[in-house]
Amino acid sequence: MSSHQPRSLWVGPLLFCCLAVSTACSSASDADANVAGAANGGQPGASGGAAGSANVAGAVAAGGSATGGSATGGSATGGTSSQGGAGGSSAQAGGPAGGTSSGGSAGGSVSGAGGSSAGSAGSATAGASTGGSGGGSSGGFTLTSPAWTAMAGCAADMTAACPVFPKDNIGTSIGGSNKSPELDWTAGPSGTQSYAIVLQDLTNITGGKPFVHWAMWNIPGATRMLPGGLETTAMPSVPAGSSQKSFQGNGYQGSGKCGNVYEFVLYALTTASYAGSTSSQTAVRDGLVATSAPTATLRAKSGAPGCTP
Repeated sequence: MSSHQPRSLWVGPLLFCCLAVSTACSSASDADANVAGAANGGQPGASGGAAGSANVAGAVAAGGSATGGSATGGSATGGTSSQGGAGGSSAQAGGPAGGTSSGGSAGGSVSGAGGSSAGSAGSATAGASTGGSGGGSSGGFTLTSPAWTAMAGCAADMTAACPVFPKDNIGTSIGGSNKSPELDWTAGPSGTQSYAIVLQDLTNITGGKPFVHWAMWNIPGATRMLPGGLETTAMPSVPAGSSQKSFQGNGYQGSGKCGNVYEFVLYALTTASYAGSTSSQTAVRDGLVATSAPTATLRAKSGAPGCTP
């Protein structure tokens, strides 16, 4: 028998070995490519590498970690927030195992949280600004007098809720001294240039409106009070430049009937002087109402001990 074996017996195994060697070489090349992707931010080949390039700061571990790094995980890790590096740190844990999708997702979640926090901070800042704008309002426009204390609910049909005028401030016809009370107020809204004030009887309705006892206008914008006992001339020296009129002359005219409820109305005007009609105290009141100027009010009633109903 011949010592030579048939060619088919040794050619087959030889081809198999060559094929195995070729596959191993190819696998090594792919592995090298992935390693290169990890070092260079993941540009060559694998999808994980491409994701890594989007990460900029925290990307080396996330994008080029290994063959399995998914584009979804990598892009989430990159995020839009400047805090994306934190996301990359989380994704790095999955890197040695091939950068799994779950690893990439975790990184993206952290980065997203960072962006959300930044957004919240921005919203808070905007709110503070708005709040500041809001804090810039006039803070209220009020009228008071040291002669009595205002009471809530005082009205013509709620006289029991009204404070009482001192005797000095009610008309002589019912036993008073008919002196104007001291009146104090806070600054009017921004843009106020002058003030005007009216005293009207809420109990005595004439022509559908309260009867006007007294009006004063052209009170300078820097003024914050009227002293008690004003002069009764048409143009008193205090406040300088002002004018006044009442239903019985030029000066203040207080309560004329015991038990009636009266209201002082202070107007904050955006003009340095009142331009409406001054033919009567009622015309002045109506002209002031037509300006729609901001107002502050103060009420009281005439009654005991100033007078006896």
